Amino acid sequence: MKVSENANAEELEIRKEGNAYVVIGPNGQVGEITYRLADVNTWILDHTYLDPEYRGGSLAPRMLDFVVEEAREKGRKIVPACSYALAQFRRNPDKYGDVWERAHGEYSDPYSTESAVSPER
Repeated sequence: MKVSENANAEELEIRKEGNAYVVIGPNGQVGEITYRLADVNTWILDHTYLDPEYRGGSLAPRMLDFVVEEAREKGRKIVPACSYALAQFRRNPDKYGDVWERAHGEYSDPYSTESAVSPER
């Protein structure tokens, strides 16, 4: 999918590559969002990155939405393990709640020895 993001109307492309969506600019890759399979029905969204000049716009939310839409189409749940994805899931529970795999509070990765359980309220 081709998108225009900055003031120069630079054309960027977001494309699927394996378990990732990457953003390609005129000089190569400028961003990515990746996930890994926890099991047949669950993905762990583990990494989001954009070059500094592309941050703060609509690219990161678009990348997240591509992963979420793919999960919906395939009937999968998502554990938002990267800080960006977790923040977006928390801010937009109506938008992401149907795919959000939760345990022990807002977030817990039952497939890892580490977890980021939300503080007691």
